[in-house]
Amino acid sequence: MLSTRGRKYADLNLAAGYMKKRGPLYNKLEHPDGLVSLTTAENFLMQERALNFVKTECLPKLELSTLTYHDGPFGSRRLRHAMANFINARFAPFVPVTNDEITFVSGVTALNEILSLCTTEENEGFLLGMPIYGSFAPDLQTKSNCRLVYTSFEDQDQFSVQAVDHYERALQDAEREGIKVRALVLTNPHNPLGQCYPQETLEAILRFCGKYNIHLISDEIYALSVYCTGPSRPGFTSILSIDIRNIVDSHLVHVLYGLSKDFAAAGLRLGCLISKSAQLTQAVRSLARFHCASPLTDAIATTVLEDEDFCTEFLQESQRVLGDHRAIAAEALDDANIPYARNSNAGFFLWIDLSACLQDPSWQAEEDLKMRLYDHGVEMSTGQAYHDRMPGSFRFIFSVDRDTLVEGLARIVSFFKTHSNNVNVLGL
Repeated sequence: MLSTRGRKYADLNLAAGYMKKRGPLYNKLEHPDGLVSLTTAENFLMQERALNFVKTECLPKLELSTLTYHDGPFGSRRLRHAMANFINARFAPFVPVTNDEITFVSGVTALNEILSLCTTEENEGFLLGMPIYGSFAPDLQTKSNCRLVYTSFEDQDQFSVQAVDHYERALQDAEREGIKVRALVLTNPHNPLGQCYPQETLEAILRFCGKYNIHLISDEIYALSVYCTGPSRPGFTSILSIDIRNIVDSHLVHVLYGLSKDFAAAGLRLGCLISKSAQLTQAVRSLARFHCASPLTDAIATTVLEDEDFCTEFLQESQRVLGDHRAIAAEALDDANIPYARNSNAGFFLWIDLSACLQDPSWQAEEDLKMRLYDHGVEMSTGQAYHDRMPGSFRFIFSVDRDTLVEGLARIVSFFKTHSNNVNVLGL
């Protein structure tokens, strides 16, 4: 017999996706007819390099302290010092980050849960754009029972200053319905659109948060996976780099980061909060007791971050190969006249428009399209999973090995040519 909470968690069945039986995945030599799975946003291109560094440089340096409780559950002093130096060198913070402002737990997913518990009461809300990282919903809501207020930008560019007007209307509409908005959540660079926010837009968002006295939580997990820049593709600007004096209380501005994406190390399960709010930091460190990263992970991450030459070389190589694979994907999509979000320049994915293959403009038709693609040998996440405004978009992961990338593109292109009605519903 379970409690009401226990039954709720069982019904959520958040483990289902991990337990799904997919059969053999594509491998050019061993399983050429296997499924091409493009659902998980990991930097598969750099995992071998990362693993080699762990084996040759990190493991030989392990000390007895890694088998103890060490400095507690929120990151060793040495790790927090290493991350502070890393952030100060690469995120260009306006005010340097200190050890005391950094807290580690077992991943950014855990931080999302903790922040929802610490910043909202039940039925109070978080403000998010559309589309947005789909797993914010279970991460933020499962334990806190908070509300998520999704903002539609309609035809407005959500990376523009004018997008703030839409956030404001969504906040006001929510509060008329009795939902008090406590925070705005950004992914910068954006997941799934793969774009970086211009500084002027970030400043406008900060002013908005200051006006309504709400938290700004900036998830910057893809910060250093920017592979090209240009006039329509600004580089990464951390919220930390902006002078927020006279704009918003610094205790309301928080950044999330980790090694899962930029360092191709999702398996380390390590995420950090950077916040100047001593009260929030204390609260998060209290809950870190239940989300402690292993001291072994702590030691590995410390060795990585302290090796400045390795970090520079690794990140440069990662950005190069990501750019190369993005170019391969873009060329294939262009040749097939498949629309996609062209201003993307960061992360591991392209937001592609397959609405021309929908049997009708409904979410059920999008789910049916997902299954038809699956039967054709390709698995991707849908627009509905990312709370998109209209059905038909899919997140295409290009950070897989070249053979898998080429095969996945070939299958998508052949499917599109066969099933497209030549109508671009979304206008990407």
